[in-house]
Amino acid sequence: MSRPHLIIQKLLMRALPGSVLEHPFPPIGRIADFVYFPKKLIFEVQCSPIDLYEVRKRNEDYASLGFTVIWILHDRIFNKGILPPAEFYLRQNLAYYTSINQFGQGFFYDQLDFFRGLKRVYRSSPHILRSFLPRSFQAPFFFPKKLKKRRYYLPGDTTSHLIEEKKGRWAQKLEKKFTPKKGFKARALVPLHYLLKKAADRPAVYIPLEGVVTK
Repeated sequence: MSRPHLIIQKLLMRALPGSVLEHPFPPIGRIADFVYFPKKLIFEVQCSPIDLYEVRKRNEDYASLGFTVIWILHDRIFNKGILPPAEFYLRQNLAYYTSINQFGQGFFYDQLDFFRGLKRVYRSSPHILRSFLPRSFQAPFFFPKKLKKRRYYLPGDTTSHLIEEKKGRWAQKLEKKFTPKKGFKARALVPLHYLLKKAADRPAVYIPLEGVVTK
């Protein structure tokens, strides 16, 4: 386990008192990075490459026990121009980025981004997370499709930012601008993009959070 990984866990523990590090779940043969039992949350801190099968399996395993998984991806490995399939899948669900280094410098953040195939074609400035307690979410009509899939959001993330700044319509128009139009080039991306989107559209069945914070 890397030093940034340990520091990130400690920062999460400070933000969520009463949480548990490296908690074993014998029924599914897993050890969770970080567990916050009051809300049945599991945080998976990822500071190294990982494949699509593994992230889906972890989500499904923890969901079978009634836990919601939030992924923290280190931008030393992730958030580049070309996405690995696992990151593409995670960005359709609850996954955020961090820049925390070995000295504890950096922050946890989200961003508005759009993709063509596995290529990131738009990235907003970072939206700094203010809390790690999810809030329930029902998307307004004028809102990006990619964010309408989310049932929860974290205060300070992209969804929170668009709601607070009333920029849902603006982001929806931006999404249309960067969505591939039907044509030869777009069709050439269909096979891979379709398979990844199909995987992303079949997330683990998350159990509603107990006592979820509502706005």
